[in-house]
Amino acid sequence: MAALLLAVTPALADTLGTLPVSETPAPQGATTQGAGPQDTAPQDTAPQSIVPPGFGATNPASAPASFPGGAEPDAGVPQAVKSIPGSNGSGITVSTLGGVDASAAGLLDEKDGGLGPDMWRGATRSEVERYLAAMPVVTGSPVMNDLARRLLLTTAQPPEGAQSGASLLAIRLERLTLSGHADLAIELAKAAQADKSPAVALARARAALAAGAHDEACAALADIPTGSDPAHDATAAFSLKLSAFCQVLAGKKTEANLTLDLAREEGLDDPMFYSLVAEATDGLKLKAADPKQLDILDVALYRLAHRELPKNAGEIATVPVVQTLARDESLPPETRIIAGERAAMLGLIEPDELAKLYNLQPFTQVDFDGLKAATFPPEPAFRRALLYQAINAEILPTDRADLIRLMLSTGQSAGLYLSTVEVLLPALTQLTPSPTLRKLAPSAVRAFLLVGDRAHAAAWYALVAPQGQGLGREARELGALMRISDPQGPGGNGEQIEADLRADLRSGVSATRMFAAQEALLLQALGYSVPQDIVAAAATAAPTDLMNQLQNAGRKGAVGEVVLLSLVSIGPGGPDGAVPQVTAQAVSSLRAVNLGAEARRLATEALMGRSHAAPG
Repeated sequence: MAALLLAVTPALADTLGTLPVSETPAPQGATTQGAGPQDTAPQDTAPQSIVPPGFGATNPASAPASFPGGAEPDAGVPQAVKSIPGSNGSGITVSTLGGVDASAAGLLDEKDGGLGPDMWRGATRSEVERYLAAMPVVTGSPVMNDLARRLLLTTAQPPEGAQSGASLLAIRLERLTLSGHADLAIELAKAAQADKSPAVALARARAALAAGAHDEACAALADIPTGSDPAHDATAAFSLKLSAFCQVLAGKKTEANLTLDLAREEGLDDPMFYSLVAEATDGLKLKAADPKQLDILDVALYRLAHRELPKNAGEIATVPVVQTLARDESLPPETRIIAGERAAMLGLIEPDELAKLYNLQPFTQVDFDGLKAATFPPEPAFRRALLYQAINAEILPTDRADLIRLMLSTGQSAGLYLSTVEVLLPALTQLTPSPTLRKLAPSAVRAFLLVGDRAHAAAWYALVAPQGQGLGREARELGALMRISDPQGPGGNGEQIEADLRADLRSGVSATRMFAAQEALLLQALGYSVPQDIVAAAATAAPTDLMNQLQNAGRKGAVGEVVLLSLVSIGPGGPDGAVPQVTAQAVSSLRAVNLGAEARRLATEALMGRSHAAPG
């Protein structure tokens, strides 16, 4: 049989892993009712699986691009984005847009990276509100975080139907604040000043607290209902605590103490709250266990009481306050570095700001010499700070390359790979690929691909696969990443690519099978023809209602729904932790609504997450 990935019948080439129900292969050892021999499952000599019915191309009528050599430009015009690795230009320009009702208010139009004024056309308001409240806004995926932010900030006509609970505006404000963008939530609230509903007031207060705008937070209290059960009602508890905070802030200590008495009578169980307010009013430090989490109001109360934050504040702080902690010069370096690393992962601070934080901690020559004997500071944050300083002080390229590999590896194991890559980009870029630096090549390829720099990635990949001939697992996976990330279409030997996919899908190693499954489905989602038996072996999970909704949203060109459902279906774990079919459907549907550049970045992130080629 000819091993060409473009040897697919026209009917099958029109789908992304979809077969008519009568043609869907049955599980191994089973037969479909009334099926003949041709309907039985393949034998053990071929990859085994079931193609989930309903999982399919967003636009079945579109012709797939030839694979592997044909060019396949991304659908649509790439939109400007902000703080997204790999994007060009200066980023999103945020400006307040007037003349709209509260539900439609936003800060982005299409020219600024918004998703369009009709992005909710055809959507049901109750479903949009439900999914928006569940949409992940804090992930390790830069493209997912960017799409979530743009979705929340776009000026658009609201979806049809009555609201089901909290207003759409309130949900957007809350999600922006939870993502660490309290400043943008405040601007959005100002653009929709007509909405004075309790839910919006509550969201405005939280955003203002996170941004340090205490007067604005206290002013919002007038529109927040006090509630009568702070022991069980989170809104009532927040309102009561904020009241005490604002009373102390205004110098009304007697009123604040009365609020404490009321809280006790109502059964509010929060010893740290009572301790902080008592210290702020009367200088009393009541006994309370150390907090397991620091939220927006907790940090504000600590400051009001002039009490030092816990030593582990950088670790236990919620996302809305990590940027503030990273920039607080009164805090110790370790707290600021930990908070800064978390903030950098979410694009809340720039890489050069994290670099300055790494340089805060002084080290001795003994510390630097210890790196040669693999002796590190006990604090993980200081290990990365020491490595960063050592990299910039090192003169020999080979030694610098070894230190870069080590820091990338520690960043990966700590869940901080993106921020580590971005802070090391200047040092990486200064190195010239050469045979003496071959050990760094796999790490460099991954790092540059993550931030969208294919030119540098290709230069380092040449060391892994000279003249395009790569041997070993590492070269195989890096070659696949180079193909997936290429906006001009995957190059290479089609017969070899097909052979690699088939071999991987038969592998006894689970990680190898999963990598090939993700690769095959993503290639097809990006518009390339892949033999149907390979797709059948790769698609192993049954479709969900959410996946079918996502597919239908792409078919009808519903931009807002596609972005929203893509984010919800992939989940907070990001594309590297999602079921391969889910990520592939998201990629396919994003392309269908002219978000081709975002689709390809998502595909690259997903496959990189499945790759075991050395991150460092």
